Amino acid sequence: MGLLSIPYMWVVDEISDWWLKRLGPEGFMETASSLDFMAGSPWWILVCWLGCTAVGVVKAAIGLDQYPSFITELKHQAVDPWQAVKVCFTCMLSLSAGAVLGPEAGLGSIGSACGYVGCMIMNRSGMVSQNPDRLDERRRAYILVGMAAAFGSILPAPFVAVLLVGEIASLGTEADGDEEFMAGRKLPNKVMVFLVPAATFSFATRYIFEELPSSPFPAALLPYDKWSPLIAIGLGVLGAVAGLIFLLCNALTKGILGRLGSCVERCGGVKARIIFSASLAGALVGVITYLFPLCVGSGRSQMKAAIKLSPDLDTWVLIGTAFGKALAYWFSANGGLVGGIFFPAMFLGMIVGDVCSRLFAIKRGQAVLIMLGALPGAFVTAPLTMLSLPVGMFVTGPLHTVGIFMGITISNVCLVGT
Repeated sequence: MGLLSIPYMWVVDEISDWWLKRLGPEGFMETASSLDFMAGSPWWILVCWLGCTAVGVVKAAIGLDQYPSFITELKHQAVDPWQAVKVCFTCMLSLSAGAVLGPEAGLGSIGSACGYVGCMIMNRSGMVSQNPDRLDERRRAYILVGMAAAFGSILPAPFVAVLLVGEIASLGTEADGDEEFMAGRKLPNKVMVFLVPAATFSFATRYIFEELPSSPFPAALLPYDKWSPLIAIGLGVLGAVAGLIFLLCNALTKGILGRLGSCVERCGGVKARIIFSASLAGALVGVITYLFPLCVGSGRSQMKAAIKLSPDLDTWVLIGTAFGKALAYWFSANGGLVGGIFFPAMFLGMIVGDVCSRLFAIKRGQAVLIMLGALPGAFVTAPLTMLSLPVGMFVTGPLHTVGIFMGITISNVCLVGT
């Protein structure tokens, strides 16, 4: 997976980055003026619309409509390898076309497929037990190991991938299991010894051939604020509110695209609906990124520019960017474009944290770090993963985890707990 991630990430990062910079304003992602309101290029709308229409055509041609998310695959440890290949391919196409989605979905799908295929090969080798219970556990363990290897190659550190796989898998059960069968909660403890080397080896393999990513900002240099736990409580509540707004954007965009798509499906069939939804989503995403250029991409490659240049942007531009990022993500996802949620949600949390620092006179570094974990942590019940992401990305010291962890916990309790 470490080797596979190299061409995969090159495609999803470099292709869109190339046409965005070539057609975009001078100094795009290097100057604050290139990220101001309506500073994007009108050509982006055309390219994004045409590219996403092409994604819809490909999806219709290969018969990819409804498919489980990588979170569902993690929870139930079940995968269709051929469908996973389709998901990975269309994810690369979607992100290359400008969809505002994360790269983790495509790579996670191919990782789970590799794990499943490896399990089938092992089962047919005659070297392992054919007991039905062992076959079931082996399948699930191999799938989790494959996904840990996939995420280990793109997340800040291997331990983050291990936490992500372990925490989310522990929330699920087999899709067809009864209420007493809670193997999904038991299995991660048994396979942790395999997840660690898989994620670590994948990470090490990739960065033998590529330069290690640098931190957007070494947060360990920030002084610890003894009031940070109390400040984190307030930011956690705001993170829950922002998370709720993010989910409401899902309902809004799904309602719009769903109604229009149903009309098209009644007239032209399923394939027409797939193409129409992707095409409309591409046009809308193109308009949003033209209005608020910082909304482009997954957010993974844009974090450094946001950290460096957002102080020179007006507060209302950052607020518009936050709403634009949420709408662009959900238009992409509900329009049938393929990608993940983690990186867009983390980027959104970073922007919301920047806004909170201005509105409530909180230290910028403190607000950004806490909100980066608190916003996605509001609706994803994986607190250790949400903690490890800002800690790993910004190289915080141990004391800084106090406020971040408090914010994540409060945010999740306020939204999921209610």
